Amino acid sequence: MFITNQEIQNFVYSRIGMALVSAQKVEFITSKLIDVLAFYKINVYGITTQDFLDETEKSKRKRRKMLGDIFKLLKLNPEYFPEDKLNLYLKKRNTLVHELYTEYLSGFSEAEIKDIIDFCNEFGKMSNDLESFFKGCVYFCALRHVKDKDDPEFAEFRKWDDHFVHFIKSAIVKNLKNTGKEK
Repeated sequence: MFITNQEIQNFVYSRIGMALVSAQKVEFITSKLIDVLAFYKINVYGITTQDFLDETEKSKRKRRKMLGDIFKLLKLNPEYFPEDKLNLYLKKRNTLVHELYTEYLSGFSEAEIKDIIDFCNEFGKMSNDLESFFKGCVYFCALRHVKDKDDPEFAEFRKWDDHFVHFIKSAIVKNLKNTGKEK
């Protein structure tokens, strides 16, 4: 079967579109997490710090938070949030949004096509991982307001059980790395 150049370009653009949507999902959930954490204006389960609370108060004055601003706020407590992973993700996200054409698509050569598809697939996996981590963190924060997990107000979060497990496992691994106890 013969595949045309237009079909190849359409496939590449579909991968780029998928990567962009995955980035938007991360931006959405991290923005919601910041809102949830800042809403209480107190230390939430040790996740927030005074620096975080001070900075979120300042950032409320901004109309729109950019992903870099959101990640900067989350990095204020490196005990929970994977700073290296956030930095790498932000770099890749910026490449996707601002430099994709110049980095990968100048001529649609076979090598460029492979590289862009690999980039988008890797970025999508990173997005899924971070989205799950942050959904789990939101779930973790929501736990403080329910009497039991079967509470109807918690129904939406029950769909995020796997994300909660991912968050807890990630936080435990991060803590073990920080204490030098990881095997």
